[in-house]
Amino acid sequence: MFAWLVQEAATISDIPPAAAAGILLTAGPSSSDIYIVRRSDKLRFFGGFWAFPGGKVDESDAKPAKGVDRKLTAAARELFEECGVLIARNEQGLFPQFHGVLGEHRRALVGGRASFQAILQQLHLRLHPGDFLEVGNLVTPPFSALRFDSTFYLAQLPPGQTAEVWPGELVEGQWFQPAAMIEGWLRGKCLVTPPTLALLQVMGNRPVEEWPGALTTLMTDLMDNPLPPIFFVPEVQLLPLRTMALPPSTHTNDYLVGRDPAYLIDPGPKDADEQQRLFDALDLQQSLGRRLAAVVLTHHHPDHVGAAALCSDRYGVPIWAHPETNRLLQGKVAVHRETHDCEHLDLGVAPDNSGPWYLEAIHTPGHAPGHLVFYEPHYRLLFAGDLLSTQTSMIIAPPDGDLAVYLRSLRQIQTLDCRLLLPSHGGATAQPARLIQEALDLRAKREQQILDALTRGPRAISDLLDEVYHGVPSMLTRFAELQLLAGLQKLEREGKAELTPHSNSQVWRLCSVNKTF
Repeated sequence: MFAWLVQEAATISDIPPAAAAGILLTAGPSSSDIYIVRRSDKLRFFGGFWAFPGGKVDESDAKPAKGVDRKLTAAARELFEECGVLIARNEQGLFPQFHGVLGEHRRALVGGRASFQAILQQLHLRLHPGDFLEVGNLVTPPFSALRFDSTFYLAQLPPGQTAEVWPGELVEGQWFQPAAMIEGWLRGKCLVTPPTLALLQVMGNRPVEEWPGALTTLMTDLMDNPLPPIFFVPEVQLLPLRTMALPPSTHTNDYLVGRDPAYLIDPGPKDADEQQRLFDALDLQQSLGRRLAAVVLTHHHPDHVGAAALCSDRYGVPIWAHPETNRLLQGKVAVHRETHDCEHLDLGVAPDNSGPWYLEAIHTPGHAPGHLVFYEPHYRLLFAGDLLSTQTSMIIAPPDGDLAVYLRSLRQIQTLDCRLLLPSHGGATAQPARLIQEALDLRAKREQQILDALTRGPRAISDLLDEVYHGVPSMLTRFAELQLLAGLQKLEREGKAELTPHSNSQVWRLCSVNKTF
């Protein structure tokens, strides 16, 4: 059944990264304080996370001043927009002081009433490359739906200016010692974007004078690493690997959770090169003291089990999965131990030494009969498998998929106290409640569209396809048909619709009298 899904998935191309810039704003040569901002919870991309100021290069940055790179221009503009800090000099080589006029210009920039270049001209200021030390470049890995080619600059707060965040896309900004921010992250007090965390860890307790060399070396190493380390909380490593996933996904997120013991969730790649990237990453983590205890599967689909048997053999560890997944993998992947609903997977002591640490397996069928999610209560994480995605709605494909059961599983996890949802496809989100509700709302909307169409008369699935999924790209037609079939089967079991002969085919129509099954 999944052969054609694999063919379709293989046609999805990577999204090219957008040019961007980030600013590492320091308090001055005598201080190792760094300014970090917290993104609004409402943002879909890293909402609720702490990060360095910065953003995409826009059209107004494409015509920088002579000798000034457009990314540097974007860095200066974003710093002024987000933090009110303007690193530019007048003809005497002086920075502007913080005063009401500067605030008015910032409001004009944020409100779109003036361009950054126009503000610089009006204030008779120029950007000077010497005020921005380029320390490196990072590119978002291909697994992400939003990708950035970001250049980072180290700069000092000008005398007489104050960094201040105005509520909007950002909700907070603070000066931190890097080690203090890392300690808060370790204890689960804050969320930090993985690139920000990596840079903070290198800064550590070093004096600011040592940062440039250390940061440049780190970013060079990260760019040279085919699978750079990505951590959202301590000892929880994301390993995004290319698989034959369902469109629009091109990757499956493997997760290495814990230290001693550690569990590898859903090693999915079937391609030999991708498998080697996974092995290299696991070998490195083992050399750093992490002990792999088992390969753990969320469900049986090919993009979640492609490297399971090889990992089991290579590292001498068993494969664990739900009994239904074991049944569906018979003759394909050997499952050595069955994992049941509410079972705890011991992780030893939490990274902050606060007490016992574990994963709780929760049976959440619907997408697949043996589907499991794993809840981690200390940092309040949900490893969601294919229950939810931050890229698109999940495919419910009969006969394995059952829409009514899937909706029950979604409502079940609504009761969890979850801070961060880690899906198999797409990036992490700190808005799990919103994602779950949006998924429920979308299914309710689709069901009502089907009912409305059937009210106008009997329909074949091909008719419903045009009415419910009008304009769907041809490569996604089969997925839309499966979604319609799952919805119709749910309505059939509820006594609201039925499949009946019509001419030389079959059509779906509303039941004249509700049935009870």
